[in-house]
Amino acid sequence: MKSIEKIAYIVPSEAMMKSVQDILKEEISAGVIDVLMIDVSNVESEYRKLCDKGYSCIVARGGTFSDLKKHEDLIPVVEERIRTSDILEVLAENTEKDESAFVVLHQNTADGAENFSGLSKGELKVLRYRDLWDLRRIISEIPESNVKVFTSGYAATLSDRDDLDFIVLKNRPHTVRETVKNARVFLSRMQDNIQQVNTLNSIYNNIDEGIILFDNSYRIIEGNDRASSFLGKARHDLLDENICDLIPEMPKPRNGVRCSMDSPRTFMGQLGKQQMSYTVYPFEFYRGETRFILIMQDVTKIQTLERNIRLQLTKKGLVAEHHFEDIMTCDPVMEHVIGKARSISAHEGSVLIYGESGTGKELFAQSIHNESKRRSGPFVAINCAALTESLLESELFGYVGGAFTGARKEGKAGLFELAHNGTIFLDEINSTPPSLQAKILRVIESQQVMRVGSDYVIPLNVRVISACNSDLNVDIEEGKFRRDLYYRLNTFELIVPPVRERKSDILMLFRYYAAKFSDKPGIKAEDIVIDHEFETQLLQHSWRGNVREIRSIALRYNAFGGDNSAGDILSAETGTEERTESEVRNDTAAAAKPDAPTPTADPADEGGEMIKLSELSNAVEQLVIQSLEQKGLSRTDIAKALGISRQALYKKMNK
Repeated sequence: MKSIEKIAYIVPSEAMMKSVQDILKEEISAGVIDVLMIDVSNVESEYRKLCDKGYSCIVARGGTFSDLKKHEDLIPVVEERIRTSDILEVLAENTEKDESAFVVLHQNTADGAENFSGLSKGELKVLRYRDLWDLRRIISEIPESNVKVFTSGYAATLSDRDDLDFIVLKNRPHTVRETVKNARVFLSRMQDNIQQVNTLNSIYNNIDEGIILFDNSYRIIEGNDRASSFLGKARHDLLDENICDLIPEMPKPRNGVRCSMDSPRTFMGQLGKQQMSYTVYPFEFYRGETRFILIMQDVTKIQTLERNIRLQLTKKGLVAEHHFEDIMTCDPVMEHVIGKARSISAHEGSVLIYGESGTGKELFAQSIHNESKRRSGPFVAINCAALTESLLESELFGYVGGAFTGARKEGKAGLFELAHNGTIFLDEINSTPPSLQAKILRVIESQQVMRVGSDYVIPLNVRVISACNSDLNVDIEEGKFRRDLYYRLNTFELIVPPVRERKSDILMLFRYYAAKFSDKPGIKAEDIVIDHEFETQLLQHSWRGNVREIRSIALRYNAFGGDNSAGDILSAETGTEERTESEVRNDTAAAAKPDAPTPTADPADEGGEMIKLSELSNAVEQLVIQSLEQKGLSRTDIAKALGISRQALYKKMNK
C-alpha cells in the first residue's frame, strides 16, 4: 500500500492563497495539499524547510518555480505553467480599447507572449526578468505612469511605485486542478520508480555474487558491495579503474584496447586465496553502445551450495542405511571379510565386491560408505543390468534439456552428479555394455562428468564401489570387459562367501528371519525351535539363492506353521530362483502318487516320459491339477507341464 504524498502549493500573495484554497478545498481537507507563501528572497532556505517538513513535492510558478528548481535535490519541484490563454483572458477582462499596458513575466514563462500585441485592445509591451533584482529594475524603469502592469503577485510587493496599477495573473481553477493532478501522477510514478530502484539496490548489494559494470575500454562504471569485498576496495575507489588491472585473467582482444565480446564468456581465476569463477555478459546500453556486466562467484561458495543441495537430495533417499553391525554372521571367514572391509573404509579408492546373488554385496557397500569419511555425503546405487544401454547412460551421466526425444525440458542430473562428495555403487558392473565402460572409466579417472547433449564438464568427487557376480577375468579374456576399467575398479577387492560355505550362519539367519516374520508378538530368534530333521535339511540345502533364499524359506516356514512334511517349505527342488520344467513335472508325478517318495532327479534324465492324462482316471486327473494349483502354478504352467493346451485344461477342470 502506497503512503500518502503531501504537496506544498506555493503562491505569491494572500489574495492568491485564498483563491487557490477555494479551488483545492477537497484536497486540503484530505490532508494531501498545503497552500503556502514563502520568502522569495531566500529561496534555498525555504526549500530546505519544506524538505524538513516532509513534503513530497513542491508546486510553484514563474520565477518562484525557476528559483526553487535551482536547489532541487531531495524533493521534486513541479511547475504550474502560466498559459497564454490565461494571460489573454486577464487582459481581455482588464484593458480598454487603445489602452497601453505592460506584461512582466519570467524569462521561462509563456513563450510567445510577445505576439500578444496583435490580440490586445491597445498597445502591449512584454518585459522579461531573470531574478528578483532584475524584476525590481524592470519595474522601476517603466517610463509611463498610471498604466496597468500584469505580473505575478510578488511584483507588487517588491515595487515601491504607487503610480502603477498592478494586476496579478491569477491561477485559473482548471490550470490549478490540472497542475495538482499532474503532480500526483508524477509522485505516484516516482514512488513506483523509487520502490523499484530500492528493490534492485537491495538485490544488487545483498546477493552473494559480485557485480561489476564496465565499458568497452574496460573502465569500471559501477560495482556492488560484494564485488568491493572480493577486490578489497571501497566501491567509490573502484570507479574508473581498469578491470584488467584488478582481474588479470580477464579476456583481452588480440588487437586493440577495446572489449569486443559479443557473447557471454566464463573463465576461472585466483583472487588472493579465493578461487573465483567469472562470467562476462555484453548488453546494449544506449543507441548501439555496448557495455558489459561481470559476475564474480566464489567457487568455494558454489561448492558449498552444491553440497547443501546434494544433502537435501540425500533426504529424498540417496542415503546408506546399513552399517557393519547389521551384517549378521558367526562364521570366521565372514568375520574376516568384515574386518577387511572395515580397513578398506578408512582409505580412499575404488572397491570391487565379488559375490553370488543374495550374499549381501550392497550391504557391504553401504557399510563401507557409512564407515568412511564420506558418511555425511550421498550414497547412490544402481543395478547396471536392470536398464537398457541408452537409459543406463542417461541415468549415470544425466542429460541437458532437449538432449533426446522424451527428455525433460530442464534436463536431469545423473547419478554420478548426485553422488558428489559421496559414494556411487554400481551393482552387476559386469553387465555394463562395452560402449559405456569407456565413459565410466573416463569419469572415474578425471573425476569429471559431461551430461548427454552437453558441451561442458562438471567436476566430481566420487568414490566408486562396484559389485559383480561373475569372474571379471573371464569376461576380460572373452573381450566383454575392459581390462583398464577392471584395474580402476579393483583398487580394493572383497569376496563375500556364499551361504553354503558358511554353515554356521545358516541356522542363525533362518532363526532371525523366522522370528522377524512370526505373527507371535515379542518372539526372538532364540525362541524358534527347529526339529532335527528340518535342521538337517537346512544344513544340507544348496542355498543357491543365499540369504535371499533363507529369507523366503523363513517366510514359508511361518506360513505353513513349520510343517515341512509335504515339502512345502523346503525340498531339494527349491534351490533355484526359477523352477525348471523338469522340476514342475516332478511335482506333478509326486501329486499323482501321494504316497511315493519325492524324487530328487528329473525323470526325463532317466528316460522318464511326460505324464499322459489319458492313462489316468478322472479322479487322479483332478487330484493332479488341484495339487499343482495349490503349489502356486498358473494355469498356463500347469497346461505346459501336462502337455496339453489351456483350452483342454479348462475342460478337464470343469468336468
